[in-house]
Amino acid sequence: MKRQALRIPKAIEPGDLIGVVAISMPMKKGEKEAMEQFLTEAGYRVKFGKTVQEERNFHNYLAGDGKTRAEDLNEMFADPLVDGIICARGGYGSCHVMPYLDLEMIRQNPKLFVGYSDITNIHSVLNKYCDLVTYHGPMVISNMLKGFDEYSRHSFQKAIHMEDLYEFVNPKEDPMWTVTPGKGKGMITGGNLTLIARSIGAYYQIETEGKILFLEDIEESIPSVDMMLTQLEQAGMMKNIAGLMFGNFSDCTNDRYEAAYTIDQFIRDRFSDYHVPVLANVCSGHKRPMGTLPMGTICSMDAEEKKIVFSLQ
Repeated sequence: MKRQALRIPKAIEPGDLIGVVAISMPMKKGEKEAMEQFLTEAGYRVKFGKTVQEERNFHNYLAGDGKTRAEDLNEMFADPLVDGIICARGGYGSCHVMPYLDLEMIRQNPKLFVGYSDITNIHSVLNKYCDLVTYHGPMVISNMLKGFDEYSRHSFQKAIHMEDLYEFVNPKEDPMWTVTPGKGKGMITGGNLTLIARSIGAYYQIETEGKILFLEDIEESIPSVDMMLTQLEQAGMMKNIAGLMFGNFSDCTNDRYEAAYTIDQFIRDRFSDYHVPVLANVCSGHKRPMGTLPMGTICSMDAEEKKIVFSLQ
């Protein structure tokens, strides 16, 4: 069967209008002004969604109600003047917006969309129902305002400007490592493990058959990570994948039980003889620097050579 990437959106360039939305958690005092200053100094024009502009805050964990957050995203896709959309931050609450997304309108107005973590739900639905390549990459508050280093900046630009091929590389000082050798090829899907596990049974659950599955997470215990991976396996989501890539698992520890047992050792123990190639420490997730992955493109991975290449077919 011929593999083909989803639709690649137009890259953003200096002078373009960037829409900033808060799909999940709210702003803190001063962050709206800091975001506008950063993006303006980077050469972009800025449009804030209502929840950002009005600095809506529901008990410090939601940027307003789910319908309004969804309307912000719908409006950014519908506005012909907006060239690309970057999420302010992740956190919690993207599940609330899912019933209110105008997927057909979004499908008719493809444009660049960037985020990660709680934004995994949005990647899933835009890939699955809107045939749109999206970017598991840096968010304004979470990454750009907290030290947008050269690696993160370069990886983002390479990903959004990919033409035929884009080779993803880690920082030299923090290499990927092989868990199970072998080669795999398929469309890349995935994101935050917790979000993926919690979406099982929902209409936006990711489709994994024949695909390269990417997973990352933060501040989960090793038993919790193990439980969620087992849930994916028992739901049949790992059975027919083409390959498995683990990103950053920041602050995922076994401190409550045996602190010396690390997440890296757990991954080795759990997947060293897996039925597909497995590659670990792919530099994307809740850690700086942050590499960008074009979700919905075709991923060719060589776990033994520690090489990842994205293409359109």
